[in-house]
This record gives sequence, structure tokens and C-alpha cells, in this order.
Amino acid sequence: MKSNYAIGIDVGGTHLCSIVVDILGRELCSASVTTPLDSNAPVAEILSCFADNIARTVKAFGEPVRKIAMAFPGPFDYGRGISLIRGVEKYESLYGLNVAESIRGRLPQRMAEAEFRFLNDAASFALAESFCGAGQAFSSIMAVTLGTGFGSGFVRDGHLDTNPERVPLRGEVWCLPFEGTIADNGFSTRWIVRRYRELTGKTVPGAREVAEASETDPVAREVFTEYGTRLGTFLHPLLERSGVQALVIGGNIARSCHLFLEPLKARLGSVPVRVSSLFDQAAMIGAASLFNE
Repeated sequence: MKSNYAIGIDVGGTHLCSIVVDILGRELCSASVTTPLDSNAPVAEILSCFADNIARTVKAFGEPVRKIAMAFPGPFDYGRGISLIRGVEKYESLYGLNVAESIRGRLPQRMAEAEFRFLNDAASFALAESFCGAGQAFSSIMAVTLGTGFGSGFVRDGHLDTNPERVPLRGEVWCLPFEGTIADNGFSTRWIVRRYRELTGKTVPGAREVAEASETDPVAREVFTEYGTRLGTFLHPLLERSGVQALVIGGNIARSCHLFLEPLKARLGSVPVRVSSLFDQAAMIGAASLFNE
């Protein structure tokens, strides 16, 4: 059982996705393994899915892996591995459960000593981009995920930075005030959809449709230009306060970054902006990098 390998697992609402990472070589060692699951299922069914995903990942890799890290949605006591999720229509059957101990009892005997660690998905993204992604050339970064929500994380010297003198509580910016509401409402998919409807009267299901419309619709391009300007206005003081060397952006909205990157950069001055090089693999890699000690 080689100590330099770790399994990283991205825990989503409809599936699990896992991969083996060489935490010394900073490279992927296996193809990803996906396991469908119902996050509203009874606790035994969910735990069985977790254990099955880990077992399939180990089988594909060819040897046991003792280190297992999970990028888990919150609320969650990440230090103790206890789920605090309630009232959000997913994983509610895990409430109050020590997830590590519960999974360990379902693993093969040869993995009875498995060590578990937990982290939220936005922090996992930040760690991954610093570990082996778009931010690895910098000693400190701020990373944000732009999608159905607005996630963030700060990394300094390979570790999450939660110093209250530099960064907001837990490195989370989604809840900070902006334009009479909170940042999550201002920079998630909801804002792009709402703003496009305000300007055109058209209702679209998501940001991707607005991005696709931008090829022929100047209003769609205007929405993304405004998005980039507002995002830069919000992030600039946070970048200054934290003293990071670069900003890394990811999430599904960042896939359309060509539509808002320039106005974003214009508000950030000399701070370099990098686009995620990992995207869907980031949560898995970032979780596994928790074992990079």
C-alpha cells in the first residue's frame, strides 16, 4: 500500500466521481470512476454507494489506497468528518453521522486502516489549481468558482489560508454584501439569467444559453461585459487585502470567460488572472492534495 497515493472523491447531488492522485508526483494515476446515487436515499444506500465507488476506484488502480479525501457539500464539520446537512433536500439522512467511520465499516478488510479527510468543493478547487493547475506558478492565489453558486478559496504556500487578517471567514465570499444583496446573488448563474431577461424580456434556462446567444445578440455580450466589470469591482479589494499573487477562475460560467475576461482584468489592475486548467477534475484533485504534507 503506497503512501504517496490518495483517492479524491467529488460528492455531487446525483453522482460520485473519484480518481487516484500521486500526491508526490502531482499527477493523476487512474481514470475517473463515476457512481450514480440518489442523495435523498436512506443512509444505508448512500453509504453503500460511497463504499462501492471507493472499491471500484481501488480495483481500477490495481492496489489498495489508504488515503481517501472527499470534497463534500456543506454544511459539514470537515475536521471531524460529521455531516451537518439538513433542510437542503440532499444527504439529509447523513445528518449527525461520522461519515468516515460509517464508510470504513463497509470497505474491504485490507482497507480497514483507511484515513479520511474532508473539504468543501470550492476550497478543493482552490487547492487543486494551486497544487497542479492554473495557479501552481504562484505561491498564493485566490480561486473562485462561477456557476449555480459563487464559491471561493485562498491558498498560500500550498495550504488553505483562513487568516482573518487577510481573508473572510473560512475564505468564503459568497455571503459578503454587494449591491444591496449578497455576492452569491450577484455572480451566480441567476444574475446572468435575470439580467438578460431584464434587458430583452427573454427567459433562458442558464448562462450557457446567454453565452451562445452572444454570437449574434449584442445584448448578451453586454450582459457578460457588465458581469466582468462587476466581478472585478467586487474582487479587487479582496485581492488587495489578501495579498495574493493571482486570481484563478473556474466553474461553468468561466467556460465562457472570453466574454468577460477583459472587463474583469480592467478592474483588477496588475493582478494576473488565470482560467482553470482542471475544471471538472479540480474537486477530486484538491481533496486528495489534503494529504500533501
